[in-house]
Amino acid sequence: MRFIHPHSSTKHYLLAIGLITVIVLFAQVLNLFVPYTSLLLFFLAGVLLISSKTSFGPALLSSLLSFLSFNYFFTEPYYSFNMLHKADVATLLLFLMVALMTAHLATQMREALAKQDVALNRLSHFYEFSQTLSSATDTESTIEILGQALHRVLNNDGRVVIATQQNSQLILHSTEVSSGHPGVEVFKHIFAKALEAEFWHKGWLFFPLRWDAKQLGLVAINERINDKQIAAIKTFCQLTAVVLQRTNLVAELAHTKLTAETEQLRVTLLSSVSHDLRTPLSSIIGASSSLREYSQQLSADDQQMLLQTIEDEAHRLDRHIQNLLDMTRLSQGKLNLHREWMDMDDLVNGAIIRLGHQLDNVELKLELAEDTPMLYVQGLLIEQAIFNLLDNAIQHHTSALTINLNVHHDEDWITLDIMDNGPGIAESEKENVFNMFYSLAHGDRHEANTQGTGMGLAICRGMIEAHDGQVMALDNPSGQGTLMRIMLPNTPLNSKLN
Repeated sequence: MRFIHPHSSTKHYLLAIGLITVIVLFAQVLNLFVPYTSLLLFFLAGVLLISSKTSFGPALLSSLLSFLSFNYFFTEPYYSFNMLHKADVATLLLFLMVALMTAHLATQMREALAKQDVALNRLSHFYEFSQTLSSATDTESTIEILGQALHRVLNNDGRVVIATQQNSQLILHSTEVSSGHPGVEVFKHIFAKALEAEFWHKGWLFFPLRWDAKQLGLVAINERINDKQIAAIKTFCQLTAVVLQRTNLVAELAHTKLTAETEQLRVTLLSSVSHDLRTPLSSIIGASSSLREYSQQLSADDQQMLLQTIEDEAHRLDRHIQNLLDMTRLSQGKLNLHREWMDMDDLVNGAIIRLGHQLDNVELKLELAEDTPMLYVQGLLIEQAIFNLLDNAIQHHTSALTINLNVHHDEDWITLDIMDNGPGIAESEKENVFNMFYSLAHGDRHEANTQGTGMGLAICRGMIEAHDGQVMALDNPSGQGTLMRIMLPNTPLNSKLN
């Protein structure tokens, strides 16, 4: 039911009276030049104008005023409501009928157009709401969008409280919560009813957020509202329920995926660590027990060989443990950098020295420009990253391994290229090798001695990126093998000294 403000209604009636008065004055002038019956067209035009701009009441008034004014001013005897000619009676009655029909039809047309405009506006608002709602990615943003839409429907009058169920708890979302609301227990009680339609309770109108027979929440409004507002709010609640169901399913899917990935990661880590820690331990136990039980029968060279095995495997075990510690620090974001100025030559040679006997059968070449700038880094981390790359190349060698290290620089970067003549890495694998627990045992290097947990390159990338650098796997320019490239920022010395 459409409500017309009393002030607007009064203005419409005054407008009808004023317009007919103007037409009467205008017709008095025209009556000198045209037949008086033609003046009826002007009165009919006035009725039509009033009908198109106002409601049926003012249109009816303008029709009656037109009838009476024409009779009084323009039919004989003048200035009297009596009519001398019978033809005038028929003419005025016909005019009155046409005027009333015109007023009725024009009013109906105007109201139909007004209803169409309202319907289009509602559709526009619903479309805008659904478009905005489609961008919501979580419950909080969804509820915020719904709250804004409800306040627009209510013309910012009244209070709105929205409740949703999260983790088996009913959570209230509203700025009105602190200033008063039905109460959490009331929400819980009504939520348990699993409403399918709106429900009045103690001055609050509750709307269910329900989809696919599942209760997702409630909307409570403390305001007397009309049927159109109720219909709009119900539509908004239905659209919101769909999005809430979607966000809940997405959250559940993400949680399930995270749980599965965590479990897979745990299984992979335990399997990898148990295997890679057990292997050096078995070698250490075997070598030490042989020394203890057969030391008298073993020659000095054999004893030295067993001692060397113990030392090498102990270092290998230490590397695995260090990688595990580094991986934990990187994954937890606890890698705090303590930078200082370091020489690239010292970092590279430090990593080479740590490799020890692993380089016995490796031809190693180092080229480093004399004007290579200093690096502003945490030296131990960069040395560990270089060590991991060299260790990875040695682990995956076949025979007659050659490693070339080339350090060069430009205005932005200091670059270390580590090139080997091994079996190389397939193009599709060059990014995957930096993933945690990824092994090339199933790739181009299936013939290699693939020892390790698959953490070395992932940790290397984490350490380099912590220094705002880059590490990447490329093809060796010689045509055989792999080029591992480390790029670190060329930080001007003066910028740190100042």
